[in-house]
Amino acid sequence: MPFLRSIPSVATKADRQLLQLAPVMSRLSNALRARDAATVHTQLRFAQLAAPTGGEARRAALVLDAFRLRGFTSVHMDAVGNVIARRPCQSLSAEPVVCMAHMDTVFAADTSLIPRHEGPRVICPGIGDNARGLAGMLALADVLGVPGLDGDAVELSRPIEFVATVGEEGLGNLRGARRYFDDLAQQGVVAHAVLALDGPGDERVVHHALGSMRYRIVFVGAGGHSWADFGRPNAVHAAGHLAHWLSKLPLDYRGQVAVSVGRIGGGESLTAIASHAWMEVDLRAADATSLSNADRQLRALVRQALVEENQLAGSDPLRADIELLGERPAGHLDADHPMVALAMAATRANGTEPLGAIASTDANIPLSRGIPAITIGAGGRGGGAHTQDEWYENLHGARGLSRALSIVLALSA
Repeated sequence: MPFLRSIPSVATKADRQLLQLAPVMSRLSNALRARDAATVHTQLRFAQLAAPTGGEARRAALVLDAFRLRGFTSVHMDAVGNVIARRPCQSLSAEPVVCMAHMDTVFAADTSLIPRHEGPRVICPGIGDNARGLAGMLALADVLGVPGLDGDAVELSRPIEFVATVGEEGLGNLRGARRYFDDLAQQGVVAHAVLALDGPGDERVVHHALGSMRYRIVFVGAGGHSWADFGRPNAVHAAGHLAHWLSKLPLDYRGQVAVSVGRIGGGESLTAIASHAWMEVDLRAADATSLSNADRQLRALVRQALVEENQLAGSDPLRADIELLGERPAGHLDADHPMVALAMAATRANGTEPLGAIASTDANIPLSRGIPAITIGAGGRGGGAHTQDEWYENLHGARGLSRALSIVLALSA
């Protein structure tokens, strides 16, 4: 997604905000640099704790203990396993600024998580996504200090809620973020703004939430012997038709929606007409309208696959079931929105050219509910996300965290 520069009046206001914060940011940036090695050590500790989606308990316990050791008195785990630590301010009624980082990874619980070093790089599944985000969030909380405990704690006009979420990856379906914002809504509270820390990096500003719908489609029929019952509908054939058509969608359609058949299977034996077949499909789109249109087209193609395979059927036609496994709402902030302008200005102030981006993160939930939200990296460099060779290099790691801290501070000061 190309970077769209903010309009001058908004950018100037963002620059002025950061200029006013320069004295305190200078002190806090120095503190982040001083604890840089400790942040990386924390990152490594998280990376070596298995946290598949739905199995985040060990990481959650570590986050909970970390906030308590830092002196946070308002810290708890909610009903789904999110860890929430509140950094108070003078006002009891001000809307909170939310800083989030997800705890789960895409890797199974038995994945080897022994880091190996190749020069400046550390290679370990999940080392960037999202051990870096979690460690970065704790570093921000640490340097801000705790009022009443740290004499040099920063005074804020808004409270900050640090939230370590569950269920961000894959079929977690953003469960933690949904529950957190549902609970806020039940309390009659609307967050002032949301900053999600996800992975490494100090350039991208994700202000466009990629929506998605995930399905499991099952074809079921009578099946039979491959010779004696030849002519009966074949569930695997129907799934094959559907997979083929999904891969051949017109280019103008694919320009707005990405579609992928991620897994497929079925059948009983080599010599049988398959009585069942299944496939899992991932649809993604940059806006709600395109996603809805894609959903309708997928369902139409399922019906077409049934017609194609059932045209010679007698009394035993195939039927299909479409199960929605997960849904992530789309949303966005315009490039000239004050929060986006602030993030762009903070990136430039760090000596890096900002890049606007589109992605699917915890920020999808607040954005879909009209709450300003962006996602950024937590500093350093990385690659190979969601693979066994995921790597992190602590190049300008503290600089990236200074960017995140200046955004949080500008929103809450």
